[in-house]
Amino acid sequence: MPGKYYITTAIDYVNSPPHIGTAYEKISADVFARFRRLLGDEVYFQMGSDEHSLNVLRSAKAKGIDPLAYCDEMETVFRRVWEKLEIRFDRFIRTTERDHVVGLTKLFGVIKDDIYRGHYEGYYCESCEAFLQEKDLEDGNCPAHGTRPAWIQEENHFFRLSSYADRLLEHIEQNPEFILPSSRKNEIVQFIKGGLEDISVTRAGTDWGTPFPMDESQVVYVWVDALTNYATGAGYGTDDARFAKWWPADVHIIGKDVTRFHCVIWPAMLMSAGIPLPKTIYGHGFVYFKGQKLSKSRGVVVDPLEAADVFGASALRYFLMREGTYGRDVDFTWEHFRTRYDSELANDLGNLVSRATAMVGKFLGGTILGAAARDTAAAGGLVKQAETTRGAVIEAMDDYAPQTALAAIWELVRRANAYIEEEKPWVLAKENPERVPGVLFSVLEAIRQVAILAWPVIPGKSEEILACLGLTLNPGEASLTDLLCWGAGWPDRIEISKPAAVFPKYADEELAQKFDIAAGGESSGDARTPGTGTVTISTPKTDTAGTEATEEEGDQRMLSFDRVKELDLRLARIMDAAKVEGTTKLIRMTVDLGDEDQRQMVAGIAEGYTAEELVGKTVVVVANLEPAKIRGIESRAMLLAAVGDGGISLVGPDKELPPGTRVS
Repeated sequence: MPGKYYITTAIDYVNSPPHIGTAYEKISADVFARFRRLLGDEVYFQMGSDEHSLNVLRSAKAKGIDPLAYCDEMETVFRRVWEKLEIRFDRFIRTTERDHVVGLTKLFGVIKDDIYRGHYEGYYCESCEAFLQEKDLEDGNCPAHGTRPAWIQEENHFFRLSSYADRLLEHIEQNPEFILPSSRKNEIVQFIKGGLEDISVTRAGTDWGTPFPMDESQVVYVWVDALTNYATGAGYGTDDARFAKWWPADVHIIGKDVTRFHCVIWPAMLMSAGIPLPKTIYGHGFVYFKGQKLSKSRGVVVDPLEAADVFGASALRYFLMREGTYGRDVDFTWEHFRTRYDSELANDLGNLVSRATAMVGKFLGGTILGAAARDTAAAGGLVKQAETTRGAVIEAMDDYAPQTALAAIWELVRRANAYIEEEKPWVLAKENPERVPGVLFSVLEAIRQVAILAWPVIPGKSEEILACLGLTLNPGEASLTDLLCWGAGWPDRIEISKPAAVFPKYADEELAQKFDIAAGGESSGDARTPGTGTVTISTPKTDTAGTEATEEEGDQRMLSFDRVKELDLRLARIMDAAKVEGTTKLIRMTVDLGDEDQRQMVAGIAEGYTAEELVGKTVVVVANLEPAKIRGIESRAMLLAAVGDGGISLVGPDKELPPGTRVS
């Protein structure tokens, strides 16, 4: 039964424009929100800006303008980025707005018995605006920013966080979905068991912030101010009926670096106020840029507008949701982006749409008539594959696994491509023309189902695909069950006009030139102004040149043990696999090497294995082999297999061991 679904993201400091790491969180939340809309739920999706920050105050002073005026400007900047990335939120909250201040003031009035005045002396990182303990530091520096925190001494107001440790642990134990993924939950449980200290909820010496209701000589600590937005944005303190409708939140989507604030401080404050806790707090991983954490303060930034301008918002959204496992870290490089774009978007989906619409035009004059064309008998295994795909997508999205959902959708894409090769409409047009409408309609219907299922991730392109099929439906405004009934929603006369390429290939000279510009900036070391182009850094060069054997040494030279140890052999589990189109031997695979490491790999084993039977197998790979391009697809590991008269046999363990296990 459809219900209500309230989803939020962390609100952002507005001291500088967002980078791709920031966009990753917002895109993922938008994907989950759109999926719930697809299921028929009434969705309330909230984002916003965190404005009472010292970083914001400094940025405003640097521009010589009032901080509130600066925040007004930055709201426009952020909204422009989110609109460009096709993010559709229902509420954009600002911590400077009246409704938020009213709700925050009410909350402190409710929890006043847990507030007392005290003295704080300790470390404070001004970049992340967090109080730090000695044990939190790395070589005396903030682990998030690599800078030495300030030592401060203040008379502040404190919240009795320490008194909520047992209640927090009990709630976490009784509600397995409260903190996800499980790795984050384990971290929080250990943190709480290590002992909680009362926290300062005010700051002295500044007037940039919400005045503390019990002592207006101080302002509310920015993190406490920010956390409260999830309740105030839903109406707490200003609209009781709206708050009763939407609270508790179904999920807070946040970064793994702020889980302590969201999974400890925020729930304790809600407990103090007698307010129900959110159902789930999901701490996603970081986006890295060539192995380095994206950070505004460190200057490691990739501008999401640059990526969207070059490749399109849907392509960027697809890459971020497909590359790696949600909840773990993602490594963004232009090379990986291009590989996925070429292989999966341009070749698999784009080519499918182009071929199908072109054949309708060529063999049927652009028109399919009559209910006979919808005969499911003509569709072969496509109907069953579509049903399987729908179930797999729903299950994956319920588990916060968009990468798994996309893998399932692309199985339907590849099945449709294979169906064309099996049925050969170009042959049928000559030998059995009455079958052509049914065959081509089956392909169009598979494309329609793909477009609907992929809509949460690639909304713009999905709507473009549906439009080129002559359909005007909005996937977010109809029941998924009705939408995915085979053959639903088509008019009696289907008019198809061949569209422009949905995902243009890089053979396109203009697009290739744009890619070269974007990729070239990656290692140029020239930082540009955020919002106007790619903000880049100089990245360390790794010497990957190997020592080649001389002709005298020959192929069978003896290796020292030290040379053998240079090989990084690891167990890997094959997550998905597909035949490389246009080849007889090549199979493209995604393998899990453990420890948040997923890679694409290409191997010439199709004569011994089908793609379907490879999925789930544990194999041995060379993990430190220099990446190579095979038929335009980047391969980042090498599979070990024995090849002989008996055929091909993969090398693997004889007992179950986890991915990433070293082989020695």
